[in-house]
Amino acid sequence: MIRIFNSRTAKANPGEIDAMFKLRKRVFHDFLKWDVSVRGEWEIDNYDAANPLYVLSYSETGRLRGSLRLLPTLGPNMLDDTFPILLDGSPEIRSTSVWESSRFCIDPEISQDRASNQVTIAAAELMCGVGELSLASGLSHIVTVTDVFLERMFRRMGCPGERIGAPHRIGSVFAVAVAWEVTDDLLERMKAVAAIDGTVLEQAMSLETARAA
Repeated sequence: MIRIFNSRTAKANPGEIDAMFKLRKRVFHDFLKWDVSVRGEWEIDNYDAANPLYVLSYSETGRLRGSLRLLPTLGPNMLDDTFPILLDGSPEIRSTSVWESSRFCIDPEISQDRASNQVTIAAAELMCGVGELSLASGLSHIVTVTDVFLERMFRRMGCPGERIGAPHRIGSVFAVAVAWEVTDDLLERMKAVAAIDGTVLEQAMSLETARAA
């Protein structure tokens, strides 16, 4: 199940947001050893102050399995403002029809369990949640900054996307910018790979209604 939080509902659900920021620290700082901003038990950066939407995946027992962050490209975003090198000379992406996904992460305990398909389900739920929101909002594309390892995982999930530029070494990883065209076919393909039936969202909504909730 996917739940969506905006800045206001995040403040009203501090336990859920605390768990998300702690998960991000465990994934990006502790496990992947990325050079990220850490505040106590949280991984949090300046983009978390830019009125993002948070997409959180929960198991049937209510356990947080993974999360990601969504930002409109008309405002502050990682690709244009922090990693423009990944555009490889292409113009900045600033459009009402393009949003950025960032901080995609899955609980390390799930991702290391090779005997379980929970990592596929959690990852697919997150991506399908973004797909459902994007289709309801009339977006043309979702863009992201990721590493080549996650890029391969997206391919296995049936959503390969298209590279915006060549990979570049940033810190300890080879990073790459990827764009996905928002289509019904892409959403259906991802759901088929993960054997997901029906909507993944706790409540059907668009990005506009999610930000206003």
